[in-house]
Amino acid sequence: MACFVLVHGAFHGGWVWSRVAARLRAAGHDVITPTLTGCGDRYHLLTRAVGLATHVDDLVATLEHEDVRAGVLVGHSYGGTVITAAAARAPARVARLIYLDAQAPLDGQTASGAMGDATAATLAALTDDSWQLPPLPLDVVGVVEPADVAWVAPRRHPHPLRTLLEPVALGPDGLAGLPRAYVACTQHAALAALFGADPLAPFVERARREGWPLTHLDAPHDVMVTDPAAATAALLAHA
Repeated sequence: MACFVLVHGAFHGGWVWSRVAARLRAAGHDVITPTLTGCGDRYHLLTRAVGLATHVDDLVATLEHEDVRAGVLVGHSYGGTVITAAAARAPARVARLIYLDAQAPLDGQTASGAMGDATAATLAALTDDSWQLPPLPLDVVGVVEPADVAWVAPRRHPHPLRTLLEPVALGPDGLAGLPRAYVACTQHAALAALFGADPLAPFVERARREGWPLTHLDAPHDVMVTDPAAATAALLAHA
């Protein structure tokens, strides 16, 4: 039995994992789905001060208060940056990392910078003000079925831009020796059209280059919403 800690990406909260979490629990695993400060049901806590460091503190506190040992940290999208930094802070509580169509930055990289040269400029152009990024259109992340749209749309909120601009600090040892795996969704045409290139391609290439176990899913970016069975099977395969 594994303990999965599922970390959401931008615009979402812990709620977005409910379909996957139910399947993992039915398979006999423990599941924790924290909501990061200023996101989801904690959106009322969003301020200009919320940054990547805030979210790393959130996740480390969850690992400590839930007494997680040998946890399988799963990050989706921006959540990949959070699990990367948190694992460096609390390595004794982490057994492995799984990136679900997620950012996997190197030490010193920012979330937006790690995605490619044009990403930061594109995000800035999408931003209504100096610190909040509005949710990407649902069709860009593949959520188009009416029932899915009705579930997801009212629960998404703007994301603090500061979290994407703070560099990841992994320390002198980084994540040396920590097993990592990558699950890549292949339906990225809308994402690539918006950003001018696939913003997650550098992380898939890193996984391939460094020899991480790599699974491809014929699914859009928000696969935990659109095909939770496939997402669950991929997580179990790497756990």
